[in-house]
Amino acid sequence: MVSPDFVRFFMRIFGLCLVKNEADILRTSLTAALAWCDRIFVFDNGSTDGTWEIVQGLAKTDARVVPYKQDPKPFDDALRAEIFQAYRSEAKAGDWWCRLDSDEFYVDDPKTFLAAVPRAHHVVWGLWLQYFLTAEDLSRFSPADEQTPPEITPERFPRFYQAKGGEARFFRHRDGLVWAGGAWPAHLGLIEPRRIRVKHFQYRSPAQIQRRLDTRRAAAAAGWQHFGHSTQESWRDKVADAAKLTLDRGDGQYTIDPQELKAHLEPTWQRALKRVMHGTGIWP
Repeated sequence: MVSPDFVRFFMRIFGLCLVKNEADILRTSLTAALAWCDRIFVFDNGSTDGTWEIVQGLAKTDARVVPYKQDPKPFDDALRAEIFQAYRSEAKAGDWWCRLDSDEFYVDDPKTFLAAVPRAHHVVWGLWLQYFLTAEDLSRFSPADEQTPPEITPERFPRFYQAKGGEARFFRHRDGLVWAGGAWPAHLGLIEPRRIRVKHFQYRSPAQIQRRLDTRRAAAAAGWQHFGHSTQESWRDKVADAAKLTLDRGDGQYTIDPQELKAHLEPTWQRALKRVMHGTGIWP
């Protein structure tokens, strides 16, 4: 049996990063991701706040950051398929692709986690520790921060969270993968039962929240089927009640109720079918 340490040494992780107006947190998040990501390919779909310039600046100091392109297309998860097609030749069997967002930070080291995933498993889900801006956080911001998003570094992260969601975050590279469009390649593969913990900071400061809401509403007006969490008009509507959340005390301990998590594994019959179809190579 091959040891995880051996696998970890040869395995590579490629980040597929789609960004728009994330200048307040992008430098911090990409720097954190470079601790475990071998290459980060960035597609900017129309930033106007200096995000693209940050990407280009990081690329000059670290060649692992690759500015793919800036193109003001409406948001669509399928845009990551473009990045994948452009750089798939750099990956080999056993490497991993990450759906990397600029507002996420991994609690568990992805290199270590993925190296221990059995070869028959192809997909790893994230377990979101979803952080919210609360009234307790507002004292850290000035009136100017309601107009221009301040840079968010770890000491300015929101402190209250809820462990309730998640979605697929990593998929194992296979030469036969077909990703013609949509959020994920076809026949993605068998899901790993364990979930990797991810801190998600989509609500960070008054001005950042306002910009996010404005951007999402504009995208919806252009035809994007946006999420329900982006329908409010004012950042104040997104200030959460700390009493309903859990305080991150900075000790590395997190409260997670398995009953609150969305089921992520396929039904038994589907897992069995995937084992057969992928094991025999019928599904590449």
